Amino acid sequence: MTRNCLLSTLIRPLVALLCVFTSLTIAPSVFAADASLSTDTVNIAVGENGSWTISGNDGGSQREFRWSLPSGLNISTGSSSNLNRFRVRADRGYFQVETDGRGSFSGTVNVSASSAGAYVMQNTRAEISLNPDDVTINVGDSGGSSGGGSTGGSTGGSTGGTGGGGSGLTLYIEAGSLSINGAGGDVIDVWGYTDTPGSGPMVPGPVLEAREGDSVTVTIVNNHNRSHNFVIKGVTSDTSSIPAGGSRTYTFNTNQAGVFFYRDTLNSNINRSMGLHGALVVRTGDGSRRAWSGGPSYNIERTWVIADMDKPRWNDRAASGQSVSTGTYRPNYFMMNGQGGFDAMHDPNTVLEGNVGQTGIVRIVNAGQLDESLHWHGNHFRVISRDGTRLSQFEWQDTINVKAGTTMMVLYRFDQPGIFPMHVHTAQMETANGVYLNGTATLLVGN
Repeated sequence: MTRNCLLSTLIRPLVALLCVFTSLTIAPSVFAADASLSTDTVNIAVGENGSWTISGNDGGSQREFRWSLPSGLNISTGSSSNLNRFRVRADRGYFQVETDGRGSFSGTVNVSASSAGAYVMQNTRAEISLNPDDVTINVGDSGGSSGGGSTGGSTGGSTGGTGGGGSGLTLYIEAGSLSINGAGGDVIDVWGYTDTPGSGPMVPGPVLEAREGDSVTVTIVNNHNRSHNFVIKGVTSDTSSIPAGGSRTYTFNTNQAGVFFYRDTLNSNINRSMGLHGALVVRTGDGSRRAWSGGPSYNIERTWVIADMDKPRWNDRAASGQSVSTGTYRPNYFMMNGQGGFDAMHDPNTVLEGNVGQTGIVRIVNAGQLDESLHWHGNHFRVISRDGTRLSQFEWQDTINVKAGTTMMVLYRFDQPGIFPMHVHTAQMETANGVYLNGTATLLVGN
């Protein structure tokens, strides 16, 4: 190969990458979104009602927010506008707000308590800039509020919660398809876990959530025509198969905060590669925004499940009931959270976005069969955990090799404004069926 040919081979992908990210800057509405709370403090007396309001603009994309449910605090929803979900999830231990992608939105949250004290609704998820983050409800002895917060409003069917302790969840195993959009995309036959029966599989499966010290119960219902199982690496050990049409219930304790890999371990990795995989996220017992109790703090969080699929040799054959030669695996699709790069670079659940000075935690699961070397632009990051093992000395990196079947947690600080790529350092993995840049890629957005 001549020197000019070699340079052309090396530069062409870099030029294409630059063109993709340059073109993204002409659509600022994708990221021009923010939200605010009416107050960070509500002062009421025992037996009185108070409220606070979230409002903002979602920039034309669905956005989600969550707050912890302090024990003893009664919480209910008031009036709302342009929200898909606005509810108390006592079974999951959080209050949820999800916008509908139509721009401006608002919702009023009603609070009360029968005992005096300070109750902090701590923000645990904000997919766009939010200010302030948390709300403290100061409840004084009966006889009048101390001022500073709004009062009034009906509590309706109020409820409280203490997190995910003792919570139960049912997942269903379904067969269906996954669409990879954009150039090189296709419709891929998959099997997956879902929390909505009859809706088709989710790939990856739903993010399971708990807190340190919780006892969690998960029931798996197998709606597929073959045997499957459910194993959380480092958490559960029952590898028994669940026959077609059967179910099995698993109860386990989440003793350590972090991210864990759940999957179907049967059938020589075929079931896992077909899409039966996902992430379990365990947060601190007190709901604080720390990687673990007493660990490093963060403002923003994302979960990335990366995966690879060999459509012609594995997915097509397994879905049609044919045998799969497991000795030959040449994946031609590479995904982040079940999406090609074209979608993952615009998905608010995948794009890591924050304000300068904020820190984001990214919990990564490599559910695929190949190692992936993830390269981050804009700033270096700190590796704080590898496959469930916390590092005594955090490591500054700009590239990490996430081995197949393992997890990693990193902290990324936004030190400068701008839109920067996060992509894999293997050219083939940046593609969808050979088309660049529709593989493992997303964006890092500093505001």
